[in-house]
Parts: sequence; C-alpha cells; structure tokens
Amino acid sequence: MLRPRACQWFELITSRADLAPVLAALASGGSVELQAHERRAASLAIGSDVARALERFRELARTYCGHWPVGRASGARRIPDPAAALDAGLARLEAWRTEAEPLIAGIERTDDQLRALDDLGRVLGSGSGLLPPPTLLASAGRLVVDARVYALPAHTAAPAPSADLLQLALPAGADDAETFVVLTGRRDAIAQADERLVAHKARRVAWPADLGGSVSDAASEVAARRATLSARRELLGDELRALAQRHALADALADIELVEWLLRHGSGMPASDRLVWVTGWTTAADAAGLCAPLHAKGLRCVVQLSEPPAGTEAPALLANPRWARAFEAFARMVGQPGRDEADPSPLVALIAPLLFGFMFGDVGQGAVLCIVGWLLRKRLPMLGLLVPGGAMAMVFGLMFGSVFAREDLIPALWLHPLQHPVELLVSAIVLGAAILLGGLALNALQAWWRREALRWWGREAGLVLAYVSLLATVLHPAAAWLALAGAFWFALGTARFATGNRAAAFAGGLAHFVEQALQLLVNTVSFARVGAFALAHAGLSVAVVGVAAASGDVGYWIVLVLGNLLVLVLEGMVVGIQTTRLLLFEFFVRFLEGRGRAFRPLPPPLATTHPAFGSSP
Repeated sequence: MLRPRACQWFELITSRADLAPVLAALASGGSVELQAHERRAASLAIGSDVARALERFRELARTYCGHWPVGRASGARRIPDPAAALDAGLARLEAWRTEAEPLIAGIERTDDQLRALDDLGRVLGSGSGLLPPPTLLASAGRLVVDARVYALPAHTAAPAPSADLLQLALPAGADDAETFVVLTGRRDAIAQADERLVAHKARRVAWPADLGGSVSDAASEVAARRATLSARRELLGDELRALAQRHALADALADIELVEWLLRHGSGMPASDRLVWVTGWTTAADAAGLCAPLHAKGLRCVVQLSEPPAGTEAPALLANPRWARAFEAFARMVGQPGRDEADPSPLVALIAPLLFGFMFGDVGQGAVLCIVGWLLRKRLPMLGLLVPGGAMAMVFGLMFGSVFAREDLIPALWLHPLQHPVELLVSAIVLGAAILLGGLALNALQAWWRREALRWWGREAGLVLAYVSLLATVLHPAAAWLALAGAFWFALGTARFATGNRAAAFAGGLAHFVEQALQLLVNTVSFARVGAFALAHAGLSVAVVGVAAASGDVGYWIVLVLGNLLVLVLEGMVVGIQTTRLLLFEFFVRFLEGRGRAFRPLPPPLATTHPAFGSSP
C-alpha cells in the first residue's frame, strides 16, 4: 500500500475500421495511457486536408451549433476511412446549411418578435391603472406629446426626472430581471432623456402602432399575437428537425467529432494499410482485464503485455484504500511519488487529522466541521478532509474538556491546555519526534526497494542513531556518547562509499552530518507549534466565554455563537495551513522527492452535445 504500482506496457493490434471503437472502449474504463513507440510502419494517416476541413467545421459550429441536434455517442461508430468520413459529414453539413438558413432566419425573427411581445405583456401586466392610454404609446413619434417605455436592469435606479417629462416606474415582479419606466412629454425632451437612459444600459420597448384600446384590451391582443407566433415558431422548429433527420445531421456530427478525437489522440500511432498498432501503459493486471471492455463490445484485436521499451518511464499509480485517497493531494504538492518512493498517503490520513485535532480540540466545533465537510464534500472535495479532522478535534475536545469554547460542561480526560502548558508543548514535541522517525523509516524502506540497503546501513543509519540518542539525552545524558558514535558512523560510511580522496570525504561527511542533525532537531522543535496553537485555541475560547459572560443574559448567547463562528473560520484556516506546512516541510523532506510521473488516462470521446434546437424561448 505504501509503494506506488508501476503501470504495465501493452501492445495492441487492431484494424483501421475498428480503431475508433477500440480506443473508445479502452478510454471508457480509464485504464490506458497512449504512448507511441517503435515505428513499425508510417504514422496513421487520416488525410492531407483534414486541418482545412476541421477549420471549416469549426466555422459552421460557431454560427449554427445552437440549431444542431443532440447526436448519439460517437465512440461506438466504425470509421474505415477517417478522411472520407470527415468529407462526407462536412458535405452533409453544407447541404443542411443551404436549406436551413431560411428556416433559421425565420426562427430568429420569430424569437425576436416573441421577446418583444413578452416585454409588452410584462409592461401591461405590471402597469394596470398606471399606464397612459395605449393609443398614446402606439402614436409615439407622430404627436407633439410623446410616450415611450424603457426596460432597465433590475436594481438600477432610473435617472432623475426632468421638469419637461412625466416619469413613471412600473413595479417589477420578484423574479423579474428588469424594471420598466414610462416617459411622457414633448418629443424633444424625450429624445434628450433617451441618451441618459442608454447610458444606464436601458433599452426601448417597441410598442406596435396598431396596439390600442384599453390596457386590458391591449393585454388580450398581445396574448393572442403571442399564441399565433408561438404556433409559427413550433412549425419552423418542426421543419428544422425534419431537415436534420433528412440529412442525417446527428450522424454527420458524430463522425466529424470522432475524426477530430482520433486526430488528437491517435495520429502518432504506427499503421499499415489495414492494421494499426496501439501502444502505451495500462493499469490492468493482465491482458484479460485490458481486453474485457473490448470483448464486451465484440471488437477484434490482439493484445500482449510486455516489458516496457528502453528509455520509457512507466507512470506510477497510487494504490490506496478509499479512506486514504483524499489525502493523496498532500503528496502531490511535492510531486508524484515514483516507483521506488513511498506514497505517504495512508500515513498522512492518520497524521493530518491527528495534528489538526490536537490544535483544534473542541467537541462542539469539531462536530460542526464534520457536518460542514460531509455536506460540501461533493461540491468541494478538499473540504471532505474536514470530516476526519473534525472527528479528531472532537476526540481532543474530550481530552481537553472543551465544548463550544466552554470548559465547564464536561471533565477533561487528559488536561486543560491553559492549566498545563508545559506538558502540552512537550507532548507536541514528542509527537513530532515520532512523526520524523516515521519519515526516516520510510527513507530506509525506499533504500531497500532501490537495492541500496547496504549504503543506508553504512551511512544513514548513523544519523538515525544520533537522532534517537539526542532525544534520549533528555532522560539519560550519557546517551550523548551514542550520538557522537552516530556522527562517526555517518562520516565513515560517507568515506567508504566515496570515490576519490577518502579523508576529504570523511570531513565532508561530518559536515553533512552536522547539517542533517541540526535540521532534524529544528524540525522536532518546530512541532512545538502544535501545542502552541492548542494553547492559542484554548485562550481564544476563554476570551469568547469571558466576553459572553459580560454581555448579559441575551447577549451571552449571541456573543457565544458569534465567537464560536469566529473561532471556526479563523482557527480552522490557520490550523489547516499549519498542518499542511508541518507535513510538507518537516515530514516529507525526510524521504519524498516526487520523481515519478502521474498516470494520464486516455479521455473518452465526447458525445455530440450541441444544444437542442428548435425549442421555443
């Protein structure tokens, strides 16, 4: 579980006609990464004018994609000749475009008219009893006294009224994105107001010249006109849908997008006149597992797993249980662990919540963090880490006797931080020393994987002996002699495995030992911050309770709730940052270099997901 698993090299031979569905089936399982190798034949040729054809397709997509149907998934289609399929699909698109342009123009014109009628309907609905006579609005531009209606973005204040104009703001509904303003006055005054309204991003609502009568009569007429236009819009949409079916537009789009996907991911693969060689890396344990999705679709191919070619680097796959996968993000901050590097994610899944809980010990606040992390884990996966962190905060809250910043509700199972600060700081340092020893142990394990155990015992073991001895001097000062022996062990090992001047290597080894030993001691003392932040958390909790107690009966609960929210937000961020820092700069530096390469699975071809066309606005 601690060692990443190297992916296996695979070689697959299939026919040109089956290439698209074979790659789509492999991509659907997320278990392959393509890597071209060994040019047995020329690269897969898709056609000389493919780039030009795809550029034309993108031009058409920019103009007409809103009117294209939703196509079926392209990955199941067989394409013996990608270039011919691309040309045929593009020809169908062009033929469809020629016949569809008048229909599209009619649809867009009808949609504009429907939007205008929607504006009129909303104006008439909100302005009953307030609007001037609709006849006056319909006569705009032909009389000395004019009236116009404007739509303003919601929450935008209308310009200040003028002495020459009567300005009326109509009430907006709760869901309206715009408000309506009616201006009545002389034509020259309204023309000047029009400039001011445009500056406020207003737009004029066109009022039909033949719309008169009372407000209720106008509303009925608008509703009737809208029903007529909606029926016409539906007929135009039906004609456009029938046209797409007649030209098999969905199949054409699927073929074009599949060719584009092949060009992006398969153009580097070697091929002959009839066959294509697909090579790369797989996470499957054997050939049967790799071929399972192919056999399920009835696809023909020949597969073998073999030794990777010289000079290639196998991707490293982290093989962690489900409960540890979220913590892989910490290791990837340094880099992908290589094949001979330890993946610390299972240990981080224990250490990170432990450090977080130690610094944030409170039963109530930990429970809130658990709930927040659980509710937001799907929207923001990293917040899922609050669940184990909050659970451990609840554990330490029981040990510290703290519930929502109060220390008088439950007894402390261990100690109250502010009453025993020295014990708390010493415990944090002991915890840090144990974590650092774990990092040194992982370094030894990596040396064994790399078949460098002899070198580790001859050199690094002296550093471990010296570190343990220096820690033991706190209880037994005589252990300092063992630390001195560890220093000579390290220096002698450096000279033993060095090439060249052994004396210089011995001196260099002593200097390197001093540097590493000091780093270990500094890293150990750095864990005192865990206890310091636990003290700060306890101090802030006491301050919150003290201010709440001085705020009266009602103010007590208000201050207590707001204070706990402040602690949750402020301390939660700070403690999270400190936990990450301790892992990266104290723990990981002991063993992790991040020299591996992450597995990049082949993405599946997308279905033709253009917006459904022909729908009414």
